[in-house]
Amino acid sequence: MVITSNSLFVLRERVDGVEKDVSEPLSLDEFVCFVNAQGPQVVPRVTKNDAAFARQLVKKI
Repeated sequence: MVITSNSLFVLRERVDGVEKDVSEPLSLDEFVCFVNAQGPQVVPRVTKNDAAFARQLVKKI
């Protein structure tokens, strides 16, 4: 990760001693979203109680 002079963030990868930009310069919020999207996505755990509660909310609307 590199911070540019105008406070933007760039993700860089070093391969064989050569740095390559992985992203264009992004603001902090955009950079966080970009980095979070790079790795494996975690599926939220839903219990039976959570599912039943969600069904009740749908019925009331």
